[in-house]
Amino acid sequence: MFHVERITKNFLKRGFFVLLFLTAVGCAVPRASIPINDYILLPEGKEILGREKGLTIFLFENDKTKIPFHYFVAEKYNLGDYHDIEYWVTLNGNRYKVFVYENDEIQKYYDTSQFMVSTVETEANVISKADFLAISMISSSNEDCLADDSLFRNIALTYLKQLKDQYLKS
Repeated sequence: MFHVERITKNFLKRGFFVLLFLTAVGCAVPRASIPINDYILLPEGKEILGREKGLTIFLFENDKTKIPFHYFVAEKYNLGDYHDIEYWVTLNGNRYKVFVYENDEIQKYYDTSQFMVSTVETEANVISKADFLAISMISSSNEDCLADDSLFRNIALTYLKQLKDQYLKS
């Protein structure tokens, strides 16, 4: 009887140390991060009335030394409001509605911890807190312009790349 208890006791000790070791190794291994060189398109973003699926977003890394993107867009298009930014733009004779996501909305729809931040600024240089910025576009007929099967995808991507470049150069 004494012998059985001793084996069980040693087995529990070894099991505990193996579990402790595996936990330590699991916590020490870094998660894979996806770098965003220019931009990335992600499906299932903000849901709008009249659409079954969420919109595709145009996600890019923020330059934290610049003014917040919401301020940039509001000043560029004379919107007057810095929250819940939505505005219409005419490109090639067609009207499109642009949605600018706030940082909380980006976190709501996506886990941005999987994306790598390439530039880390010192606290003294930081003006904007968001690591990433996101934008969606719909056509006047409520079609997701950034969807894979959209006819407006090239127009939308060209516009959004130009807007991103203007912001990063400002």
